[in-house]
Amino acid sequence: MNLSLALRRARRSWRQLAVLLIAISLVTAFFALPPLYVRAMVQAGIRFTLDSAPPERLTLELINPQPFAPADWTFITSQLGDLVSSLTRISRSAAAFGGFTYLYGEPTTELTPRSEFTFHAYAFSDLEARLHVVEGRLPRRLSPPDSPERQALTEEERIDKGIGMYSTSDVEAVIGVEAARQSGYGVGTRFAIGEFAANRVVVHIVGIVEAADPNDLVWQGNRRALEGELIEVGLTDRQYQLAFIVTEGAYSDWVAKATQRVRSGENNSYVWLIRLNGAAVTADTLGTLRERLKFVVDKLTADYRGLLSANPLLRELDRYADQVARTEPPIILLAGAVLLLMLYHLVATVSLYLETQAEEWAALSSRGASVWQLVRLQTLTMLLLCAIGAITGAPLALLLLQVLWRISPLGAATSEAPIAGIPANAYLLSALAALAALVMLSLPAFPAARRSLAQFKQLVARPPQRPLWRRYALDIILITIGLGFIARLLFFVEGDLGQTLNLLINDPPALIQQIVDGATRTGGLADPFNLLGAGLLLSGIALLWLRIFPALIRLIGLFSRRSNGLTAPLSVWTVERDPSHYAQLVLLLIGTLALGTAALGLGNTREIGAWAAARAATGGAIRVTLDGQQPPDLATWRALPEVRGAESVLRVESARQAGTVSYTLLGVPLRSFTRTFSEIARPIAPLQGQDIALQRTFNRQTGRPVETLIAPAIVSERLAREVGAAQRTDRQPLRVGDAANIQILLPNNTRWTVNFRVMGILREFPSLGATEQFLILDQGHLGRLIFAEPATALVVRPVPNEVWLDAPQGAPSEALKAQIAAQAGYQGAFYAWDRYTDLLREPLPAAVAGMLYAGFWVSLLLSLLDFGFYLAVTARRRALGFAVLRALGWNANNIWRLLALEQATLIVPALAVGIGLGALLAYVILPFLTLFGGVALSLPLSGVIGVVAALLIGFSALIGAAAWWLRRLEINRVLRLGEE
Repeated sequence: MNLSLALRRARRSWRQLAVLLIAISLVTAFFALPPLYVRAMVQAGIRFTLDSAPPERLTLELINPQPFAPADWTFITSQLGDLVSSLTRISRSAAAFGGFTYLYGEPTTELTPRSEFTFHAYAFSDLEARLHVVEGRLPRRLSPPDSPERQALTEEERIDKGIGMYSTSDVEAVIGVEAARQSGYGVGTRFAIGEFAANRVVVHIVGIVEAADPNDLVWQGNRRALEGELIEVGLTDRQYQLAFIVTEGAYSDWVAKATQRVRSGENNSYVWLIRLNGAAVTADTLGTLRERLKFVVDKLTADYRGLLSANPLLRELDRYADQVARTEPPIILLAGAVLLLMLYHLVATVSLYLETQAEEWAALSSRGASVWQLVRLQTLTMLLLCAIGAITGAPLALLLLQVLWRISPLGAATSEAPIAGIPANAYLLSALAALAALVMLSLPAFPAARRSLAQFKQLVARPPQRPLWRRYALDIILITIGLGFIARLLFFVEGDLGQTLNLLINDPPALIQQIVDGATRTGGLADPFNLLGAGLLLSGIALLWLRIFPALIRLIGLFSRRSNGLTAPLSVWTVERDPSHYAQLVLLLIGTLALGTAALGLGNTREIGAWAAARAATGGAIRVTLDGQQPPDLATWRALPEVRGAESVLRVESARQAGTVSYTLLGVPLRSFTRTFSEIARPIAPLQGQDIALQRTFNRQTGRPVETLIAPAIVSERLAREVGAAQRTDRQPLRVGDAANIQILLPNNTRWTVNFRVMGILREFPSLGATEQFLILDQGHLGRLIFAEPATALVVRPVPNEVWLDAPQGAPSEALKAQIAAQAGYQGAFYAWDRYTDLLREPLPAAVAGMLYAGFWVSLLLSLLDFGFYLAVTARRRALGFAVLRALGWNANNIWRLLALEQATLIVPALAVGIGLGALLAYVILPFLTLFGGVALSLPLSGVIGVVAALLIGFSALIGAAAWWLRRLEINRVLRLGEE
């Protein structure tokens, strides 16, 4: 049996094989999807980051102590291509250099008096675009030293040409307005530069200039070119260093040599500011541009000793490349787990296909065909289909990505189009999925090839025996192993399995938070055993349901037999007669529903958790910083559009100084604050009803009593740890009830002692992270602490300097932003929506939810293909029975009801089991996303209803098509079909 026979067989059964080809292509497309999906999420992050990046983050700066060669620019553009946008060349002196008093007609020697200033020289390749002339004109390049115009044989020629000691202008230059003011120089001023007499150059000022665009990136590191520099000399003296600007040609002709401070050394820096085109960076070009950018910098560093580079874009590309590297493996692992379900879909479909070929195979087997010949025939046929599926898998995955971009969590994170290219590993994954499909599609051929014609006729009359998994209790084994892996995970959380199980039962959100905190120990999704444990447990529960399914059907049959009608008993009897056959469809249905429910649960929880995390990082929906001059009018703030509530906050931060500890004091109005921000009520509850304590002590040195205010406060974990180690005798962290104090450095370089009593300990608080040392106090208590020290009250104003706004989830309107910016004392605003969209672009959580979402839709399509194939096969097999029922007087509605009841017997119980397993799957995966913290799983009711509705609509359409075909059957026509 060779390839030609397989092709003839394929032509004869092209309809069934077309269905199989569609199923195989869907499977290979799904497994090729992870690299595409991850890159699409990274693309969203790249576009947002680079489109909103300031110019300095899209600039490659190269600082070279030697002049660059012209070939270097050709090399850079050839390597970076469209990434290069423009180039600005800057030549400048590395350090200030001296000069001489300008004396016309007198030779310059080492004894010539020095100039009153030292100098900084600059040259810009595009100075016409960078400078605006205030007075005079821009400089021009004069003849270089080796020009014939600079040669003279007699004194008269030197005077006539103005060279040597008779020079009036070797170089034309301009200076900035501030430099002109500081130096007193103006248009027409001449001065001589050069550390050595032999290098003297006469500079002629021809213009006064200012920056054409003061905010231009060029001036961020070269402001001295326009302003010069005032430096301190000794303890009291100051010296001004004058800066001037010349043309590039003049710098290389004259100035570069004059800047030398030692006879054999260089004192020049040649800067290339290469502006990069962020639009050229996409997820498709990320890897290539990253390598080329790194190669360019490495090669130039090797060619030029001492070259320095600033490459912010490369750091961004490294970060996103690292995201791809960290996200792809767990997503591929997750896709592999879902792939097992899809391969089972293929097994169910090919089993139905082999059932249609069973009579032919039995005849071939009875006539002497060996098992291996029949298996090879099946393998060759499936090999053709899998080869096509391997080729079409990656392009079909790209098409699937385009659809998911519009309907899945991917679209919520970005309005940009997904990637257009296909990475090489997508083709590899497609080929691996096709290989796995080939194996799974060939295995059912072995039992089919062993059947003789007599066995085939027995199978037609009798249902098949118990499946292999049931005989060997595979469901119990999988559940046991899965629980073992889950126990392993829970043990790593605390090192105490009993304590972890207690958290699992009594406080699941706390357990989720601990798993998140211990992601390094537990391994997250990167540890295959974590995902394997969840997969085995869920698979075992699904198989256990299949073990229970026949008993459930028999129980339903007991009630249906009491019915006087024929439809219900007959439909249940059909399923009860062969429960194992129907159990395959139930298992696939359960898996499909589980994927859909898990995707919806993770997506919804991700959005809720991201918004909660964004509010926690910001401080309400919007946090506005004020100058603290006047108390904010909360009535005005609350009247703003979209604002549901507003509260004032007093924030006091210690001055930043090297070697000192930074503290933050946050004063909140307790009563109104908890009403506006209900999520904060529980953390600050220990402060409710507490008052400042007054402690009196006697100072023996002054002979007077001392009163100390001790304020109740909630402290951060880090502050409790650091202060406890410094002030407790046992060096343990502070505990609730402990009294302590901190020293806050004030802007006037004095220290303010704050005494407090610990009422609670928090890991973090809205707008304050876990790495900060902070105290949360009642706003009135904080004001009393400030007024208690007169010196402190002069420096720290006890006036609220922040307003926290509560607003509904969503992007704030431009009108709201404008009104906030127009409020009195406004200094800045932080929006939770910005942080929220940032979190939604995190590749790992988005890709997990998205891949499960994609797995649901692909699995649903496979389920419909399986179900359609099953209805087509069983309709022909049961055609005679339905025709007899029609001949006995049954109408089309009875046939429809019979089929509907049969499928309802399968679907209705599977709905509850599938949704439950999906919720369990989402709950197991949720802690590994490291985004939600303590947010518990949330299933969207409308989404679950939509998933169930989509499934029911698809199945109903197929049942309707089968009923329409069966209603047209007549008994004489069925008998003729049987004879054929």
